[in-house]
Amino acid sequence: MKSILATLRESGSFATFLDLVQAAGMEERLSAEGPYTLFVPDDDAFRAVPRSELDAIRENVDRLADTLNYHIVPGVHSMIDLLGIRTLRSLQGEDLTVEVAPEGVLVNDVPVVESDAWCTNGLCHAVYALLLPPVARTAAV
Repeated sequence: MKSILATLRESGSFATFLDLVQAAGMEERLSAEGPYTLFVPDDDAFRAVPRSELDAIRENVDRLADTLNYHIVPGVHSMIDLLGIRTLRSLQGEDLTVEVAPEGVLVNDVPVVESDAWCTNGLCHAVYALLLPPVARTAAV
């Protein structure tokens, strides 16, 4: 079993997220700290984000940290756990909503597309879109 960071690198499907983690200087957090549950958008999810929006996130250090920390929840929450949880507090400080729907488990109305990638310092769930904290969502509109 590998760390969250090593697991994402080995997968090959999370290059954009890993690039943002590196830009934010958060590699240590995802390789040694924890345990965390990470809701991670894959590269396909990032293709749906307008380039200007992604550049704006990357160029603002505080917004970048807030956006990445919004994807991270303290503790380990497996898919079975998520079935009984309605909210999770992110490291960014805002809550993520969890809902069980006919199409599966949704986090902030975004489907979890792969679940329970166990790591030495936590667990990863791949999600279908970039999750934006409430303040960033308001700014983007």
